[in-house]
Amino acid sequence: MRISNGKILLLLLILASALLPDRPARGARSRFAPLLTGVVKIYATFQSEDYAMPWQAGRPGSGTGTGFVIAKRRILTNAHVVSNARFLEVSRDGQPGRYLARVAFIAHDCDLAALTVDDPAFFEGLTPLELAKAIPVLNDEVTVLGYPTGGDRISVTRGVVSRIDYSGYSHSGVDQHLVLQVDAAINPGNSGGPILFNRRVVGLAFQGLAWADNIGYAIPLPVIHHFLEDIKDGTYNGYPELGAFFVPARNSALRRSLALPADESGVVLYYIDPFGGVNGMLQTGDVLLEIDGHDIANDGNIALNGNHVLFAELLERKQWGDEIAFRVWRDGADTKLAVPLTNPSDPFVFRNEYDRRPEYFVYAGLVFAPLNQNFLRTVGDNRSDPNSQQLFYYRTYAKQDDLVQDRDQFVVLIRRLPHSVNTYADDFMNGIVARVNGQQISTLRDIETAIASPQEGYHIVEFEGMKQTLVLDATEADRVGPSIMERYGLPAPSHYRTETETGGRP
Repeated sequence: MRISNGKILLLLLILASALLPDRPARGARSRFAPLLTGVVKIYATFQSEDYAMPWQAGRPGSGTGTGFVIAKRRILTNAHVVSNARFLEVSRDGQPGRYLARVAFIAHDCDLAALTVDDPAFFEGLTPLELAKAIPVLNDEVTVLGYPTGGDRISVTRGVVSRIDYSGYSHSGVDQHLVLQVDAAINPGNSGGPILFNRRVVGLAFQGLAWADNIGYAIPLPVIHHFLEDIKDGTYNGYPELGAFFVPARNSALRRSLALPADESGVVLYYIDPFGGVNGMLQTGDVLLEIDGHDIANDGNIALNGNHVLFAELLERKQWGDEIAFRVWRDGADTKLAVPLTNPSDPFVFRNEYDRRPEYFVYAGLVFAPLNQNFLRTVGDNRSDPNSQQLFYYRTYAKQDDLVQDRDQFVVLIRRLPHSVNTYADDFMNGIVARVNGQQISTLRDIETAIASPQEGYHIVEFEGMKQTLVLDATEADRVGPSIMERYGLPAPSHYRTETETGGRP
């Protein structure tokens, strides 16, 4: 019997379909689809402050990020996605329209934020994502969901957990927490998106390495749980900090000097921050041997959940007001201490600032402001200037070198608005103010108080590390001050932060 070419082709197709393995794509998609409903795209219009000219805000900009819905109708995302936001909207995959959103809680120290949407229609038909009970282990395959740049629809990428480490969080610039490193692509726009293992959230995408391919970092479950636990009472308090700096106890000469037994391991404290939570309880020369019953190795690591992590990871899992137990070697003896955990306000930790108006005070065209990290970025290209070098030195070493005594701020002359009354002020730019009219300057407000008492008709401004003084004719400075402000378009001569703005941690 002859078979036509058409029948042969049909038989081959039937045979091929029988021999091919079952294709899971459609079934996998249907099982995966409910998770996609809980992943949202965030549209932010933001306006950063201008710390070089602190009386005015910078130009508005816009950006996008990712978030995902969890229990209690909260949208979890990165703090850096919504920082300095003036207007927020969210949308869902495959659905038209956007919904107004607002920040309910924000934690700049761990780069997390919780948003809410007041319109209940946004949550209709949406499946909140569940948090896993534990983080994955090395080489576990994870899935990254998000809205990276380059398209409007949701993106799905996969990779494996390649490292679990303790590393810096770039958003604040100073804080360190646990991170998951994955080899899945995390690109702009992915920030805030969920990282899934076995269909549950084990992390939140937040930063990558611009100079490396497919190396991304996720904020892992312990940090997410800490944030959610912290905000249960309606306030974000932040991570408690010891303020204790250490070196490994590996050096044999160091161990002998401390009479540390050969069978003990730990880390040696060499500096206690005067603003830290353990000031007055721990002291330099103490050797931390155990933390909450976990032996501390000579490199500072402990064994925790099958991983070797820095002992500070146990602190990461404590909340403000909790206690932590140490076994300490001090003065040749073994002792135990229960340390209450707090996070005292520290004006000399120069975190990146967000969602705050800069402080400033202007007199006779001279603009004064507190030293902070945001202002330091404006002088970064001028580091060869001696005054600028001094600013970076103070930022790093002021507490260690005991330069913070009787001070709450370092006040800097950040700008001169040129006028004949301040002609000779250029050499003092970026100088740290020590005294004005003989009065010590401990805060920005002190300058305004001091200029009320000129010395023999002059204002005399002294700077740290300088023998020269800046001298202004007091009568002339008072007379031309308003016209200088009008000429340069300053809306007000000063802005000081309120107690609400300065209290607590960002």
